[in-house]
Amino acid sequence: MTEGARLTFLGTGTSQGIPMIGCGCEVCASRDPRDKRLRSSALVDYGGLRILIDAGPDFRQQMLRENVSHVDAILLTHNHKDHTGGLDDIRAFNYTEKRPVQIYCEKYVEESLRQEYSYAFAEKKYPGAPEWNVHEIGNSPFNVSGSCGTDRLGIPEKATCMWTRTVLQRKSQGLSESSR
Repeated sequence: MTEGARLTFLGTGTSQGIPMIGCGCEVCASRDPRDKRLRSSALVDYGGLRILIDAGPDFRQQMLRENVSHVDAILLTHNHKDHTGGLDDIRAFNYTEKRPVQIYCEKYVEESLRQEYSYAFAEKKYPGAPEWNVHEIGNSPFNVSGSCGTDRLGIPEKATCMWTRTVLQRKSQGLSESSR
């Protein structure tokens, strides 16, 4: 690893985003830009690798907002739509990079993807269908390869708790989603 790590919060909102459709509560009605949050996602730049954590329905907007033109891999934390609902939009990376996107997830997440995105796993795909290679992961460290090399990653057992705590700390410090 030649460079330090960089974590960009792409979204820190709830599964419905903030503000929520039809809600008039104080937060949803707020004019404070910190109360306009997309669904949870993060971008990790680590040792020359660029890894996206989750690709929910706000994926396209997040990639455009942060001017992201390349990812080496996508790590899916679980199978809920607010974490996988934007995967069809990886077609842009397929087109510009002329290669499938590497997805890392647990087996049950892959099974869900095969149901939700059956067209992406079809033997005969239509032109323009998203292309990805799915790699099954578990509780052990795993390798992620990218255009700048390979690195070994491990996902802590309590990753969800750590993620939540980090987001709450950032929010209490008044940091926005795209603060670096």
